[in-house]
Amino acid sequence: MFDNTSSKFQQFKQFMFAPYLLTFVISIVIGYSFSDVIKSLTKFISKLISYTWSWIFDFNGTHSATSLLSSLSSVVQDIFTLVFISYIVFYVITTINKYLTKNKEEQWGYDQAHEDAIKIQELQDKNNTLVDENIQLQKELLSELRKHN
Repeated sequence: MFDNTSSKFQQFKQFMFAPYLLTFVISIVIGYSFSDVIKSLTKFISKLISYTWSWIFDFNGTHSATSLLSSLSSVVQDIFTLVFISYIVFYVITTINKYLTKNKEEQWGYDQAHEDAIKIQELQDKNNTLVDENIQLQKELLSELRKHN
């Protein structure tokens, strides 16, 4: 009974923390917050244009900026909300990676191609070092041979 439950839990965990599913969820959550920032920024720009237009062409001297300031505060609030949500999502993913995944390959954000590229770069660096050492040895041998000739 426990083996079957453990197996089901493993399957559920693999489903819940699958990289593509997490990427999708993160995209939706942060994308929704980002769209709120864009909407409030667009509303602010519209109100700014309207305020500027009335300030230039309305000569009665009554130019209330409360609507403009209200939309500016909405932009600032939406930006803070986006940053706060991103911060929470980052730490949730960090916690998942730290406590619920056993090895690096299971962690969200793991990129096998990137890891392979790093290993290839390290091998190339070692190879370049060996080539440089080989060239240095060849130069020393040539210099010794020239001394004897």
